[in-house]
Amino acid sequence: MTAEILGLDGTKEEVKSFINFMQREDKDYKSPAETARRFRIFRANMKKAAFLQKHEQGTATYGASMFADLTTEEFKKYLGFKVNPEQSIHRKMAIIPNITLPKEFDWRNYNVVTTVKNQGMCGSCWAFSVTGNIEGLWALQNKELLSLSEQDAYKLAFSDGRLETNTNRFFFFSELVDCDTFDKGCLGGDFDTAYRAIEFIGGLETETDYPYKGWSDRCHFNKSEIKVSISGAYNVSHDEEDIAKYLVANGPISVAVNANAMQFYMGGVSHPLKFLCSPNNLDHAVLIVGYGVHRTRFTHKNLPYWLIKNSWGTRWGNKVSCAFI
Repeated sequence: MTAEILGLDGTKEEVKSFINFMQREDKDYKSPAETARRFRIFRANMKKAAFLQKHEQGTATYGASMFADLTTEEFKKYLGFKVNPEQSIHRKMAIIPNITLPKEFDWRNYNVVTTVKNQGMCGSCWAFSVTGNIEGLWALQNKELLSLSEQDAYKLAFSDGRLETNTNRFFFFSELVDCDTFDKGCLGGDFDTAYRAIEFIGGLETETDYPYKGWSDRCHFNKSEIKVSISGAYNVSHDEEDIAKYLVANGPISVAVNANAMQFYMGGVSHPLKFLCSPNNLDHAVLIVGYGVHRTRFTHKNLPYWLIKNSWGTRWGNKVSCAFI
């Protein structure tokens, strides 16, 4: 492929980068006009990625990720964390254990974190985060890792309830997106209301009985097929040392993040400029599975970072999880 054949108007380097991106991501746009439009979006996005890279304070790299040809509005379809004030719930605050924290910690080493899943172009990140939390809790209590699905069934919330199951086999649960009437399916949701929905409907089915589709559908929940239920949830302190203590003592935690820098993230410890990570614009739900320490780029300080499990499949980030300050 060449710039002339594709009808692209840009520098040789820009066109080469775009063609490499198309080939790697197996892109096949429907028309020459659409190809040209995606190239313009890609070119503008690479300038944003270059800005992030120039000012990156950690070790992250930014570039032509799987979302490199999407506008900001299109990228938002892969997010989905939205707080609904009308459905807000007053949860008890979790008791923070008085423990000495290890320098680094990773729940993936203890068989309580399932493989990376993919929410697709559906704003259901909140459901993936919540089920990831419950997966960890179930694995710690029952010494067996189940993979819970999300069609069925922050603020920092952590499920504390007793989980009940009638078998020790692997399960996949998936009714949150359809049956949670407190949230909005692929249009977004919140942790507190997701836990409330699981309590309200009685629990979660297996993915075999209720597979994840990547879009909202009519609820066809069957109460007789419930395999896991919860009895409540806690809010966790926003103090990061408290979060780390609760994480080590209790398992992975559902959290919301500002996804500003995530569209072009390729790997490493991400530490963008502070104004790009405003806590007033939390728009994506992930799962904290651990933490570590790294040396900053400019100040050469040793600072902690969080290990997070995302829900965009293995083509994004570090395959299993990613690190963010």
